[in-house]
Amino acid sequence: MRKTTLLALLAAAAVGGWIALFEREDGARDEGHPVFGLDEGEIRAVEIERPGKPTVRLARDGEGFVVTEGDGPESAADSGEADLLLQNVASLRFEREIEGAADTDPAGFGLDPPELAVRVFPESGDDPLAARFGDETPAAGNRYLQLGERVLVTSAFVGDNLDRGAWDLRDKRVVRLDMPAVRRLRISSGGETAVEIVREAGVWNILRPYRFAADPYEASQFASRLLDAEMAGVAPEPDEGEEDPFGLASPRLSAELDLVAGPQEEAVSRTVHFGRESRTPPGVFARLEADPLVFVVRKPLFDALRDAAETDLASVRSLDLFRFAAFRTVGLRFTTPDGETAFHRREGEEGREWTVESGGATPVVVDTVAVEDLLYELNSTAAENVGEASLPGDGAAWTIAVTEDIEAGDEARETEPETIHLAISVDGEVRALRAGDERTLVLGTEAWGEISELLAAARVPAEAP
Repeated sequence: MRKTTLLALLAAAAVGGWIALFEREDGARDEGHPVFGLDEGEIRAVEIERPGKPTVRLARDGEGFVVTEGDGPESAADSGEADLLLQNVASLRFEREIEGAADTDPAGFGLDPPELAVRVFPESGDDPLAARFGDETPAAGNRYLQLGERVLVTSAFVGDNLDRGAWDLRDKRVVRLDMPAVRRLRISSGGETAVEIVREAGVWNILRPYRFAADPYEASQFASRLLDAEMAGVAPEPDEGEEDPFGLASPRLSAELDLVAGPQEEAVSRTVHFGRESRTPPGVFARLEADPLVFVVRKPLFDALRDAAETDLASVRSLDLFRFAAFRTVGLRFTTPDGETAFHRREGEEGREWTVESGGATPVVVDTVAVEDLLYELNSTAAENVGEASLPGDGAAWTIAVTEDIEAGDEARETEPETIHLAISVDGEVRALRAGDERTLVLGTEAWGEISELLAAARVPAEAP
């Protein structure tokens, strides 16, 4: 062995032995002393450096936080993750200080280079405070930490609470709003709006490609699918000079949401553009309009939006004949080629009862169960398909109108009748047109036969007690 090599080994051993001895005997104990001496509210920003990785910066932005990675764009931070990081920074403590460590090579403590470095920027504008995490000490469960020229001993595990990447801190929601509720959703392809649904006075309707009642559950679930979506990852840095690397210059699909958000239900709008497919992570590249961050969403979300646009929201359309609630109904009117039949609910001597009036005759009491069976049948009948824009002119014309009683403050009032018009052909085909719709419904002969039979039963006067 060469003499120089032997001397180097002896020097390293001496340093290591000095550190081990110092750790065992000469540490100046100062249990539970804060490292930075700052409360959470006194921290303006935190930067995290890890070997071979871009610097991660978390900074306050108004009432929230933003996170950046290297030279990448800012994006919203997850408020819970941001608060947790500040808590961990503010609560970081050391057990003791190594005296005389300033005169020792930092490499002997694993601090050159460090395994993790954290810079804390106070709200006061003072210079940042830098902490560097090194090796574990000879005493198990502890780790060296450098603060300025001082070398401290802290728990071996506290560094794990600060070792956070941009992905860990980022708000992964596609639509980054608190307490959001969708009011309108438009899906565009090739710059043209393909489909649109809207929630009006608490009721969902399709506006495009034609106005049509929407199923409340399906519409809400469909709109919430984008509202609740989370990123699957962030797009990688594109190759220098690559033109439109993510296919977002001319998006394949765009989805625009009109929402109310926050406790004040502030009106806001968000548009998500979808580009080409991503391989890693698997999904589709996307970004919010005017937001430079390109992320990846899972392909089932994109497929659901695209399929809805291509099928004219077929899965969202309501094929129910009526929307009324049977228990709130107080009036039911049938107009047929033979005349008009009107049912009215009233309070009788023995409670709620129904009357029927036909052709101007005196109202007579009918069987309550028979009328309610008819109401429930109307309420539960669904069409088999969607038909043309208007009713055929050669069918027998019918009209069915239902009136409900709703609470309005301390009083009850009757609603405007929910009305449908029908045309019944000579061969029994039944088409219905709901008020406000721009397409007819095609009813099955069996369903219409059941309604006709229940109507006939409901018109029979009740037997005297």
